[in-house]
Amino acid sequence: MYERSILHFDGNEWIKFERSCRISDTFTYEFWVKADEAQIMDEERNTGADGIGGRNFLVGPGFYPEGAAGCGISVGTNGISVYEHSVNHLPARMVFAYDFSDWQHVAVVCDEKKLRLYINGVGVKGESLPTSAGQLIPSLCLGGHEHYGTFKGQVREFRLWSTARSELEIRNSMFMSLGGDEAGLYFYRDPERGLSVTGGVRRYLDVSVIIPSFNKCPLNYFSLLSLERQHFPMERMEVVFLDDASTDHTPTMYYSLLPEFSFIYVQQLRNKGRSRIRNIGASLASGYTLLFADAEMISGPDWVMNHVRHHQQGERKIVSGAMRSKHLYTMTDPDYSPEQIVDMAEIYEGHPTAAPIIHEFMQGSQPPIQLLPFEWMFDPDHLDQWSRRNGYFQPLLDTYGYRFKLFHYAWLNLITSNVSIRKNFFDELGGFEEDFIGFGWEDWELGYRAAISGALFIHDDSLTNYHQAHPISDRNMLDSRTNYLLFCQKHPRSMEVRLLALTMLPDWITLPELNDYLSEYNNIRAIYKNRFTVLDQYLNKAFDLLLDRLGQQEDIKLPIAPSVLGEGSEAALHEEIAGIQGLESFPNLLKLVERISKYFY
Repeated sequence: MYERSILHFDGNEWIKFERSCRISDTFTYEFWVKADEAQIMDEERNTGADGIGGRNFLVGPGFYPEGAAGCGISVGTNGISVYEHSVNHLPARMVFAYDFSDWQHVAVVCDEKKLRLYINGVGVKGESLPTSAGQLIPSLCLGGHEHYGTFKGQVREFRLWSTARSELEIRNSMFMSLGGDEAGLYFYRDPERGLSVTGGVRRYLDVSVIIPSFNKCPLNYFSLLSLERQHFPMERMEVVFLDDASTDHTPTMYYSLLPEFSFIYVQQLRNKGRSRIRNIGASLASGYTLLFADAEMISGPDWVMNHVRHHQQGERKIVSGAMRSKHLYTMTDPDYSPEQIVDMAEIYEGHPTAAPIIHEFMQGSQPPIQLLPFEWMFDPDHLDQWSRRNGYFQPLLDTYGYRFKLFHYAWLNLITSNVSIRKNFFDELGGFEEDFIGFGWEDWELGYRAAISGALFIHDDSLTNYHQAHPISDRNMLDSRTNYLLFCQKHPRSMEVRLLALTMLPDWITLPELNDYLSEYNNIRAIYKNRFTVLDQYLNKAFDLLLDRLGQQEDIKLPIAPSVLGEGSEAALHEEIAGIQGLESFPNLLKLVERISKYFY
């Protein structure tokens, strides 16, 4: 969304930087704008509701009861309109025809509720009719209004002042980026410089927590409440929450929160997908460190603090506690699988509040019900007792330690349910690859690129958070396989990536075994550069066939294909295998060859 300090709006999104501004009657909007489509040019009025639909709101007007009104600005290629919004009241107070199909500088000045318009530093219009509102309040909802229309185009250097700027002041600063300490500056952001001014205060943000969400209400609400309870200075953190076109009650949740941290709410009307939505969040973030979390993750009170501590030194760290995450249930849900229902009942057996609710649920009482009161939902001691730890990665951590010494696949530690990275490193890597659609692998692909760029991967148990169980989509397995194949296409000659195909076959393989295979494959190629070329050809052809079979989206049955090599090459392969056996240094590589040979007739 932000690209080189330019905000791009596609007409299907808006950003709420602040619920309600704490200034009124006297203020100034300034911005550079370039519109992509024309707008309706209403007649100027101080009564009526002309703007109730189909407008191009760059600044979506807030709603206020009678006696006050919210100020909004609509911009199209053909002109600009300034509206005010109250009960049955949305007239265009000021309308001016102008060509905004290319970059123009705009200043809308409100001086004791009287409007003035400046374009490119020149005053072009004053209001023709006075407001009927007792109080006029600016808005910081950029990109559109949920009911009345959205803006399509680009904006840069957007700023809101708590003063009525003069023509000279506008001209003197219109071509300059701000430092954030200017007198009267109420709102300004420049993520590239890590600059954030909110409520008239420049904030030095250590961390931006980025949370994408799609149909996870009320679990996402519980997650946000856990962030309100962090033992971390609220003025030094922000949360960028991205609603990726949810169809549940997520949009209404915004009005239930009054956090002390800076809270940015991004609303998408069209689903962007896991990679794109996270990149949008990262582009909006002004924090020194990016901390990614899934919408259903409840965090302990030291979670943010412990993440930030890791990034106080060292530029290229990927830090996570996801490999030992715990899962629990905060709600009943009629869409749980039978296995999830059994798991929920086992976890909460004997629990004073959850067990009776689950009993009723299993008897056929199906409406979703909250299982834990808030005093327990955010108590780590209680959650530790009534949750289950993910044990999948434990052998890996036991073998290679929490810094993954001698483990080639340390990049698997980049799991977006709980991971932090410095913003400048994330930007250097180019963010998440946006070709990934659906569930899985977009985080590990970024981790792989980070490893190539010299990242240090760290697991820390103090960063463990709690995954709230939810119904699992039937598409997840299919999406995961498709995205893995896309990963392979992006890195076609990487044996490191191709070996992971073995984790998708019926004869299960562990990650330490995979690591041993890769270590000896790399070693033999490094030591004997011009030897064992038939073996290398054999392995690559075998994996080509394996990936092709995975792409057929069928259940894999072994063996899967005829012999990989022709008769002459088979003899040469056996000769090379005998040579490797004679070296007595590569037992795991020989195990890999034996495993692969079973997959073919």
